[in-house]
Amino acid sequence: MKAVAWLVAAATLVTAAIYTVVSLARWEWNRALFFALVFVAAEVGLAVALVLHRLARVEALVTDIPPPDSGARRALRDTRAEQERFAWLRVDPTDVVGRTSVFITLLVGGGVLLSGGAWLIDKLASSTVDPRREQRLGRELDAIAYRPGLLVDEVDVLARPSLDRDDPRVRSFLGSSR
Repeated sequence: MKAVAWLVAAATLVTAAIYTVVSLARWEWNRALFFALVFVAAEVGLAVALVLHRLARVEALVTDIPPPDSGARRALRDTRAEQERFAWLRVDPTDVVGRTSVFITLLVGGGVLLSGGAWLIDKLASSTVDPRREQRLGRELDAIAYRPGLLVDEVDVLARPSLDRDDPRVRSFLGSSR
């Protein structure tokens, strides 16, 4: 299985490198950047895997050497008390009040994460709006805004609750000379 993982990582590295060069030759900058990012990710992954593999070999060599067993070390090992590391996760069916301890912990932690995410989104959104951008948006919207009275069209006339036939624009639209 490890050999397959190494093979897939190496194939990804080579394929990403080839596609990066091809995309650069075709002047497809965004695609080239994407494949370069995949190349760097595969390269970092292979480097980390290689370092971890070497560390595992060194650790295997070190653990094969038996440590000297002194009397003090043996006394410490014999008198060590067993600890239940995750006692708060154990469910006691008779304890009605303490049943929700894990749920409450996860609920509060989830609330903190959601609040932090909302705060981050709010900060990001508020940093994208400033008075200068609002003025520019106002000018752009003002250029395409509908100005009543410039043009009387069929929709405008038919949308009125009652036709005001005294309006000269309506008379000219309806073709009446009244």
